[in-house]
Amino acid sequence: MKQRFVLVGHGAIARTYLEAMGHLASCRIVGVVGRHAVRVQKFAEKHGIPCSGTKLAEVATASGANAVIVCTPNGIHEEGVMAAADLGLHVLCEKPLHIDPVRQRAMVKRCEQRGVVLGVAYIRRFTPHLLWIKALMEAGKLGRVTVADISLKHYRDPAYYEDDWHGTRAIDGGGPFMQQGIHLIDMVQWLCGGWDKVISAACFTLHHDIEVEDHGYAVVRYRNGAVGSIAASTACVGMSSERLEISGTFGSVSADFGGLLELDVPGVEIPEFRTPSIEYNILFQQLLIDFNQAIEKGRAPVVTGASGSRATELVHEIYRAADRMK
Repeated sequence: MKQRFVLVGHGAIARTYLEAMGHLASCRIVGVVGRHAVRVQKFAEKHGIPCSGTKLAEVATASGANAVIVCTPNGIHEEGVMAAADLGLHVLCEKPLHIDPVRQRAMVKRCEQRGVVLGVAYIRRFTPHLLWIKALMEAGKLGRVTVADISLKHYRDPAYYEDDWHGTRAIDGGGPFMQQGIHLIDMVQWLCGGWDKVISAACFTLHHDIEVEDHGYAVVRYRNGAVGSIAASTACVGMSSERLEISGTFGSVSADFGGLLELDVPGVEIPEFRTPSIEYNILFQQLLIDFNQAIEKGRAPVVTGASGSRATELVHEIYRAADRMK
Protein backbone atom coordinates (compact mmCIF):
# COMPACT_ATOMS: atom_id res chain seq x y z
CA MET A 1 0.00 0.00 0.00
CA LYS A 2 1.27 3.45 -0.90
CA GLN A 3 1.15 5.99 1.90
CA ARG A 4 -0.30 9.29 0.70
CA PHE A 5 1.27 12.35 2.33
CA VAL A 6 0.39 16.02 2.59
CA LEU A 7 3.27 18.43 3.13
CA VAL A 8 2.43 20.96 5.84
CA GLY A 9 4.75 23.78 4.85
CA HIS A 10 6.76 24.15 1.65
CA GLY A 11 10.16 25.56 2.60
CA ALA A 12 13.59 24.08 1.85
CA ILE A 13 13.11 20.93 3.93
CA ALA A 14 9.89 20.12 2.03
CA ARG A 15 11.94 19.87 -1.15
CA THR A 16 14.23 17.39 0.59
CA TYR A 17 11.25 15.12 1.28
CA LEU A 18 10.09 15.46 -2.31
CA GLU A 19 13.50 14.37 -3.55
CA ALA A 20 13.74 11.44 -1.12
CA MET A 21 10.23 10.24 -1.91
CA GLY A 22 11.06 10.26 -5.61
CA HIS A 23 13.26 7.20 -4.97
CA LEU A 24 10.57 5.23 -3.14
CA ALA A 25 7.65 3.21 -4.46
CA SER A 26 5.95 2.94 -1.08
CA CYS A 27 4.73 6.52 -0.74
CA ARG A 28 3.90 9.71 -2.60
CA ILE A 29 3.10 13.33 -1.85
CA VAL A 30 -0.46 14.11 -2.91
CA GLY A 31 -0.97 17.52 -1.35
CA VAL A 32 0.67 20.58 0.17
CA VAL A 33 -0.62 23.15 2.65
CA GLY A 34 0.71 26.67 3.15
CA ARG A 35 -0.32 29.98 4.67
CA HIS A 36 -0.53 31.85 1.35
CA ALA A 37 -2.81 30.40 -1.35
CA VAL A 38 -0.89 31.75 -4.33
CA ARG A 39 2.53 30.66 -3.06
CA VAL A 40 1.42 27.16 -2.16
CA GLN A 41 -0.35 26.75 -5.50
CA LYS A 42 2.81 27.76 -7.37
CA PHE A 43 4.83 25.27 -5.30
CA ALA A 44 2.35 22.50 -6.07
CA GLU A 45 2.37 23.26 -9.79
CA LYS A 46 6.17 23.40 -9.92
CA HIS A 47 6.52 19.98 -8.25
CA GLY A 48 3.53 18.21 -9.79
CA ILE A 49 1.57 17.92 -6.53
CA PRO A 50 -2.13 17.45 -7.36
CA CYS A 51 -3.74 19.26 -4.40
CA SER A 52 -2.87 22.45 -2.56
CA GLY A 53 -4.51 24.95 -0.26
CA THR A 54 -4.40 26.77 3.03
CA LYS A 55 -6.55 24.36 5.07
CA LEU A 56 -5.28 20.89 5.95
CA ALA A 57 -8.75 19.34 6.26
CA GLU A 58 -9.70 20.39 2.74
CA VAL A 59 -6.44 19.30 1.13
CA ALA A 60 -6.40 15.98 3.01
CA THR A 61 -9.96 15.17 1.92
CA ALA A 62 -9.42 16.18 -1.71
CA SER A 63 -6.17 14.23 -1.99
CA GLY A 64 -7.20 11.13 -0.03
CA ALA A 65 -4.14 11.50 2.21
CA ASN A 66 -3.58 9.32 5.26
CA ALA A 67 -0.47 11.07 6.63
CA VAL A 68 1.33 14.41 6.81
CA ILE A 69 4.90 15.64 6.98
CA VAL A 70 5.16 18.77 9.12
CA CYS A 71 7.80 21.06 7.58
CA THR A 72 6.94 24.37 9.22
CA PRO A 73 9.33 26.37 11.47
CA ASN A 74 10.11 24.90 14.90
CA GLY A 75 7.67 26.87 17.02
CA ILE A 76 4.75 26.21 14.64
CA HIS A 77 5.04 22.41 14.62
CA GLU A 78 2.33 22.06 17.26
CA GLU A 79 -0.31 23.58 14.98
CA GLY A 80 0.30 21.08 12.19
CA VAL A 81 0.69 18.04 14.44
CA MET A 82 -2.49 18.72 16.40
CA ALA A 83 -4.57 19.46 13.31
CA ALA A 84 -3.37 16.28 11.60
CA ALA A 85 -4.01 14.11 14.66
CA ASP A 86 -7.53 15.46 15.00
CA LEU A 87 -8.16 14.46 11.36
CA GLY A 88 -6.85 10.95 12.02
CA LEU A 89 -3.73 11.49 9.91
CA HIS A 90 -0.38 9.93 10.83
CA VAL A 91 2.33 12.54 11.48
CA LEU A 92 6.01 12.70 10.60
CA CYS A 93 7.36 15.92 12.12
CA GLU A 94 10.60 17.68 11.31
CA LYS A 95 13.04 18.11 14.18
CA PRO A 96 12.66 19.34 16.85
CA LEU A 97 9.19 18.09 17.69
CA HIS A 98 8.70 21.47 19.38
CA ILE A 99 10.76 24.09 21.21
CA ASP A 100 8.65 23.79 24.40
CA PRO A 101 8.73 20.53 26.42
CA VAL A 102 5.19 21.13 27.74
CA ARG A 103 3.77 21.49 24.25
CA GLN A 104 5.69 18.42 23.12
CA ARG A 105 3.98 16.33 25.78
CA ALA A 106 0.59 17.62 24.67
CA MET A 107 1.41 16.72 21.04
CA VAL A 108 2.47 13.20 21.98
CA LYS A 109 -0.65 12.72 24.09
CA ARG A 110 -2.99 13.97 21.34
CA CYS A 111 -1.51 11.55 18.79
CA GLU A 112 -1.84 8.68 21.26
CA GLN A 113 -5.47 9.62 21.94
CA ARG A 114 -6.28 9.76 18.23
CA GLY A 115 -4.46 6.51 17.50
CA VAL A 116 -2.09 7.94 14.90
CA VAL A 117 1.61 7.27 14.45
CA LEU A 118 3.89 10.16 15.44
CA GLY A 119 7.50 10.15 14.27
CA VAL A 120 10.28 12.76 14.51
CA ALA A 121 12.90 13.28 11.81
CA TYR A 122 16.16 12.71 13.66
CA ILE A 123 17.82 11.13 10.64
CA ARG A 124 21.21 10.46 12.26
CA ARG A 125 19.65 7.51 14.09
CA PHE A 126 19.60 5.78 10.70
CA THR A 127 23.30 6.39 9.96
CA PRO A 128 25.16 3.05 9.60
CA HIS A 129 28.38 4.04 11.38
CA LEU A 130 26.48 5.60 14.30
CA LEU A 131 24.33 2.47 14.62
CA TRP A 132 27.60 0.52 14.67
CA ILE A 133 28.95 2.74 17.48
CA LYS A 134 25.75 2.21 19.47
CA ALA A 135 26.07 -1.57 19.05
CA LEU A 136 29.74 -1.34 20.08
CA MET A 137 28.76 0.50 23.26
CA GLU A 138 25.87 -1.81 24.09
CA ALA A 139 28.10 -4.86 23.62
CA GLY A 140 30.48 -3.45 26.25
CA LYS A 141 33.41 -3.16 23.83
CA LEU A 142 34.29 0.30 25.13
CA GLY A 143 34.03 -0.85 28.72
CA ARG A 144 32.34 1.57 31.08
CA VAL A 145 31.64 4.69 29.03
CA THR A 146 33.24 7.69 30.71
CA VAL A 147 33.28 10.56 28.19
CA ALA A 148 30.88 11.56 25.41
CA ASP A 149 31.75 14.85 23.71
CA ILE A 150 30.10 16.48 20.71
CA SER A 151 31.06 19.61 18.80
CA LEU A 152 29.28 21.50 16.04
CA LYS A 153 31.09 24.55 14.69
CA HIS A 154 29.43 26.20 11.72
CA TYR A 155 29.04 29.66 10.29
CA ARG A 156 25.81 31.28 9.20
CA ASP A 157 25.94 34.41 7.07
CA PRO A 158 23.96 37.31 8.57
CA ALA A 159 21.46 36.90 5.72
CA TYR A 160 20.42 33.58 7.25
CA TYR A 161 18.95 35.47 10.19
CA GLU A 162 17.16 38.10 8.12
CA ASP A 163 13.90 36.15 7.74
CA ASP A 164 11.14 36.42 10.30
CA TRP A 165 11.95 33.40 12.44
CA HIS A 166 15.59 32.28 12.43
CA GLY A 167 17.39 33.44 15.54
CA THR A 168 14.18 34.14 17.48
CA ARG A 169 13.07 32.70 20.79
CA ALA A 170 9.41 32.52 19.82
CA ILE A 171 9.78 30.52 16.59
CA ASP A 172 13.33 29.15 16.30
CA GLY A 173 13.37 28.44 20.03
CA GLY A 174 17.03 29.35 20.36
CA GLY A 175 20.29 29.42 18.45
CA PRO A 176 22.58 26.55 17.43
CA PHE A 177 21.70 24.42 20.45
CA MET A 178 18.07 24.22 19.34
CA GLN A 179 18.54 24.53 15.59
CA GLN A 180 21.76 23.32 13.96
CA GLY A 181 23.09 21.31 16.90
CA ILE A 182 19.98 19.45 17.93
CA HIS A 183 20.66 16.54 15.56
CA LEU A 184 23.96 15.93 17.38
CA ILE A 185 22.38 16.49 20.77
CA ASP A 186 19.71 13.92 20.02
CA MET A 187 22.37 11.54 18.74
CA VAL A 188 24.61 11.68 21.82
CA GLN A 189 21.78 11.33 24.33
CA TRP A 190 20.43 8.38 22.28
CA LEU A 191 23.84 6.70 22.22
CA CYS A 192 24.16 7.17 26.00
CA GLY A 193 20.68 5.94 26.90
CA GLY A 194 19.33 9.39 27.66
CA TRP A 195 20.58 12.34 29.69
CA ASP A 196 20.59 12.76 33.43
CA LYS A 197 21.77 16.26 34.38
CA VAL A 198 23.14 19.48 32.92
CA ILE A 199 26.13 20.29 35.11
CA SER A 200 26.95 23.69 33.60
CA ALA A 201 26.21 25.78 30.52
CA ALA A 202 27.03 29.13 28.95
CA CYS A 203 25.55 30.90 25.93
CA PHE A 204 26.98 33.84 23.99
CA THR A 205 25.95 36.09 21.12
CA LEU A 206 29.30 36.87 19.54
CA HIS A 207 28.89 37.52 15.83
CA HIS A 208 25.25 38.04 14.86
CA ASP A 209 22.64 40.64 15.77
CA ILE A 210 20.06 38.12 17.08
CA GLU A 211 18.13 37.65 20.32
CA VAL A 212 19.47 34.15 21.00
CA GLU A 213 22.92 32.58 21.24
CA ASP A 214 25.16 31.95 18.24
CA HIS A 215 27.80 30.16 20.33
CA GLY A 216 27.71 28.10 23.52
CA TYR A 217 28.93 25.25 25.69
CA ALA A 218 27.39 22.78 28.10
CA VAL A 219 28.59 19.92 30.30
CA VAL A 220 26.13 17.04 30.67
CA ARG A 221 25.96 13.80 32.63
CA TYR A 222 24.24 10.98 30.74
CA ARG A 223 22.29 8.02 32.08
CA ASN A 224 25.09 5.57 31.32
CA GLY A 225 27.34 7.59 33.66
CA ALA A 226 29.34 9.37 30.98
CA VAL A 227 30.12 13.06 31.26
CA GLY A 228 30.54 15.13 28.15
CA SER A 229 30.85 18.57 26.66
CA ILE A 230 28.60 20.06 24.00
CA ALA A 231 29.86 22.89 21.81
CA ALA A 232 27.36 24.48 19.41
CA SER A 233 28.13 27.47 17.22
CA THR A 234 27.14 29.36 14.09
CA ALA A 235 29.79 32.01 14.77
CA CYS A 236 32.86 30.15 13.47
CA VAL A 237 33.67 31.87 10.19
CA GLY A 238 35.02 29.49 7.57
CA MET A 239 34.11 26.34 9.49
CA SER A 240 31.56 23.60 8.87
CA SER A 241 32.43 20.74 11.14
CA GLU A 242 30.85 18.37 13.60
CA ARG A 243 32.45 15.67 15.70
CA LEU A 244 31.53 12.96 18.18
CA GLU A 245 34.12 11.50 20.59
CA ILE A 246 33.28 8.67 22.98
CA SER A 247 35.71 7.08 25.44
CA GLY A 248 35.38 4.19 27.83
CA THR A 249 37.62 2.22 30.15
CA PHE A 250 38.65 -0.05 27.23
CA GLY A 251 39.11 2.46 24.40
CA SER A 252 37.77 5.31 22.30
CA VAL A 253 35.96 6.02 19.04
CA SER A 254 35.34 9.24 17.14
CA ALA A 255 33.17 10.07 14.13
CA ASP A 256 31.64 12.84 12.10
CA PHE A 257 28.61 12.79 9.83
CA GLY A 258 30.57 11.16 7.01
CA GLY A 259 31.95 8.19 8.91
CA LEU A 260 34.29 6.86 11.58
CA LEU A 261 37.41 8.97 12.17
CA GLU A 262 39.37 7.11 14.86
CA LEU A 263 39.04 3.81 16.66
CA ASP A 264 41.30 2.44 19.38
CA VAL A 265 39.57 -0.51 21.01
CA PRO A 266 41.39 -3.83 21.60
CA GLY A 267 40.22 -6.53 19.20
CA VAL A 268 37.95 -4.21 17.19
CA GLU A 269 38.69 -2.95 13.69
CA ILE A 270 36.91 -0.33 11.64
CA PRO A 271 34.40 -2.20 9.47
CA GLU A 272 33.82 -1.61 5.78
CA PHE A 273 30.40 -0.03 5.47
CA ARG A 274 28.32 -0.54 2.37
CA THR A 275 28.67 3.14 1.51
CA PRO A 276 31.87 5.01 2.45
CA SER A 277 29.93 8.20 3.19
CA ILE A 278 26.29 8.94 3.85
CA GLU A 279 24.13 11.39 1.93
CA TYR A 280 21.22 13.18 3.54
CA ASN A 281 18.88 11.91 0.83
CA ILE A 282 19.60 8.28 1.71
CA LEU A 283 18.86 8.93 5.38
CA PHE A 284 15.59 10.65 4.53
CA GLN A 285 14.67 7.63 2.43
CA GLN A 286 15.36 5.37 5.42
CA LEU A 287 13.29 7.65 7.64
CA LEU A 288 10.33 7.43 5.24
CA ILE A 289 10.64 3.67 4.81
CA ASP A 290 10.60 3.19 8.58
CA PHE A 291 7.62 5.54 9.01
CA ASN A 292 5.68 3.79 6.25
CA GLN A 293 6.32 0.41 7.84
CA ALA A 294 5.23 1.73 11.23
CA ILE A 295 1.88 2.69 9.69
CA GLU A 296 1.48 -0.57 7.79
CA LYS A 297 2.52 -2.88 10.61
CA GLY A 298 1.01 -0.95 13.50
CA ARG A 299 4.35 -0.56 15.28
CA ALA A 300 6.25 2.39 16.66
CA PRO A 301 8.70 4.22 14.36
CA VAL A 302 12.40 4.29 15.20
CA VAL A 303 12.05 7.83 16.57
CA THR A 304 8.74 8.12 18.38
CA GLY A 305 7.23 11.34 19.63
CA ALA A 306 8.32 10.55 23.18
CA SER A 307 11.85 9.58 22.12
CA GLY A 308 12.13 12.60 19.84
CA SER A 309 11.14 14.88 22.72
CA ARG A 310 14.26 14.21 24.77
CA ALA A 311 16.64 16.39 22.77
CA THR A 312 14.38 19.42 23.21
CA GLU A 313 14.13 18.68 26.92
CA LEU A 314 17.92 18.60 27.15
CA VAL A 315 18.34 21.87 25.23
CA HIS A 316 15.67 23.49 27.38
CA GLU A 317 17.63 22.48 30.49
CA ILE A 318 20.88 23.79 28.93
CA TYR A 319 19.24 27.18 28.46
CA ARG A 320 17.97 27.13 32.04
CA ALA A 321 21.46 26.30 33.32
CA ALA A 322 23.02 29.04 31.20
CA ASP A 323 20.58 31.59 32.62
CA ARG A 324 21.31 30.45 36.18
CA MET A 325 25.05 30.91 35.66
CA LYS A 326 24.97 34.42 34.23
